[in-house]
Amino acid sequence: MNWCMLAGGAMAAICAAGHAVAGRKMIYRPIRMAIKNELTGVFTGMWHLITTHFALSALALGILAIRGGHDVAAGLIAVQFASYAAVYLLISLRLGSVFKLFQWMPFAATALLAAAGALLGA
Repeated sequence: MNWCMLAGGAMAAICAAGHAVAGRKMIYRPIRMAIKNELTGVFTGMWHLITTHFALSALALGILAIRGGHDVAAGLIAVQFASYAAVYLLISLRLGSVFKLFQWMPFAATALLAAAGALLGA
């Protein structure tokens, strides 16, 4: 059992749940209500693609943690979440505070744990 990778999967699951539940009320609904044309479908699709990606990443990391191996797959998931963290951290800093957009923190935690799991499991 790769505990770091399992913890990374749990963090990705938290990201998925946060996006699907809290994000829906705080971000999705207000933006969707402000869009009045066919872009609502595009926005809705993008929203669900992100939630699905987070959930599938959580599932993959969980399976890899239990079965072992596949450090490359876990490494790629780690790089994806690290890039999300970097983007959100930069935007947050441009908005004036490291805490303006907190999402970079769970993204970074997911990336670090998945990377640690990939390195330790290799």
